[in-house]
Amino acid sequence: MKTFKACLQDVNGLKFIYENLQLQSPIGRKRLLHQTLITDSLLLQKELDLLKESIEFLQQKKNSSTVQAVQRILQQFQDISPTIARLTKQQVLDDIELFEIKKFSLFTQQIADLLNASACKVVSIKNIESVISLLDPENTRIPHFYIYSVYDAELESLRKKIVSDPEKEEEYRWKSMKREDIVRKNLSKKLFSFQELLEHNLEQIAILDILWCKAIQALKSGFCNPFISDKTTVYQQLFNPEVKEILKTSSKEFQPVDIVLYSDSCLITGANMSGKTVLLKTIALSQYLFQFGFYVPASEAAIVMVDEIALCIGDKQSETNGLSSFAHDILRIDQIIKKVKQGKKLLVLVDELARTTNPEEGKILVSAFTQIMSNYKVMSLITTHYSGILATTRKLRVKGLKINTIKQNIVIQNLNDYMDYALIETQDDNVPMDALKIAEIFEVDQEFLELAKRLK
Repeated sequence: MKTFKACLQDVNGLKFIYENLQLQSPIGRKRLLHQTLITDSLLLQKELDLLKESIEFLQQKKNSSTVQAVQRILQQFQDISPTIARLTKQQVLDDIELFEIKKFSLFTQQIADLLNASACKVVSIKNIESVISLLDPENTRIPHFYIYSVYDAELESLRKKIVSDPEKEEEYRWKSMKREDIVRKNLSKKLFSFQELLEHNLEQIAILDILWCKAIQALKSGFCNPFISDKTTVYQQLFNPEVKEILKTSSKEFQPVDIVLYSDSCLITGANMSGKTVLLKTIALSQYLFQFGFYVPASEAAIVMVDEIALCIGDKQSETNGLSSFAHDILRIDQIIKKVKQGKKLLVLVDELARTTNPEEGKILVSAFTQIMSNYKVMSLITTHYSGILATTRKLRVKGLKINTIKQNIVIQNLNDYMDYALIETQDDNVPMDALKIAEIFEVDQEFLELAKRLK
């Protein structure tokens, strides 16, 4: 099963989400990057419920000081899993590792106290005072460590000896070091019994960091709580967070889209620049977010869980393996078909299949792939520029260019203002032909345009 880190390479939008998540701790970041796609509905529902509870907690003004205090503490955490691993093997810890455990325990207990005082129960941090008492015998509650004299009577006696003889002084120093080694061994042995407690709390701190960052992002970005659906995926006002942010910097708005997906193939047609590729990427992004326990970029959403998201877009070809775009796409399509025949439940998103081959063969390949997806009842979206696709399939069309609303000269910078990205059901086998219209709008060479119209 793919990890979140591996999925970052599949959809650029997921990297945008991650980079803007503002995780406070390295342990939160590590846990999220190693998390695998959730394919169990009960586990996913539990994750979404915890996120909902976190959002409700963050929205209450009375909790703002607690949230700020916890986030400040989270920033000071380090990943002590290597130290816990050594402890698990019953190895003797050094002073730095003992310090790491003491510091972690102090900060963990501080967060536990803050959450308990605010009745926040999104995580279950266990009391760790026993570890603190062991590593902080003088009860200073200061995050530093050394071998305290109170640990060992003989060590305390050796440290109190004052001698003027250099040889005696060196002897006592050497004996003190030996006693310190004994203390470290005894401390490590005692800490071994707390290994599961430390592991549990380390996990809970990481979960808390992730949950609160997800919650903050959902509130800030206007994401919604997705419903787990059995058969049909439905999005109301679906949007792409990254594209929306880019448009916002130019004082433009992203046009959200409504779409319903069934367990069947669906063909999407539309002119160039009509948002088909962005739509596929956005649906892939939303599915990933959903199955990693995030809220999704829509006003409402009901989503079917899948085993895998298969996204096939031309900009994902490898230029280092010597394959052409066509060869890369065909091999990817073959992988998808094999997984479908193995019984895997896939969400298949394919952009402009066979666009780089001749139109006659391209149309045949698109028809065949679309029909196979339909035969196996695979939830799939396939975009194309080819007319006359022979497969029995549902068809959607992007409305496209709003010619009648044009009130000014159109340039590349404002073309999107005149595009309608809404999807409409259609039975038409013909793809919209807006290419010449767009060429005319951009006032390309007149002789070229006239010749193109005559050859049409």
